[in-house]
Amino acid sequence: MAFPESDMELSEAHERRSRLWLVVPAVMGIALLAAAIGLWSRHGGAVFFDMVSAGIAYCF
Repeated sequence: MAFPESDMELSEAHERRSRLWLVVPAVMGIALLAAAIGLWSRHGGAVFFDMVSAGIAYCF
């Protein structure tokens, strides 16, 4: 295992990790949005109305 030689390598590693923390949620959000658009185009508003009404019924 190689240790970082300088502070620049540490900051670059930190920057890559922090960028990953931004990219992963963004990709997941895009995937969820694509799934929602796909469901909407296939089934229309009925799916979303059923999901919302089931969620409200579950709460009460």
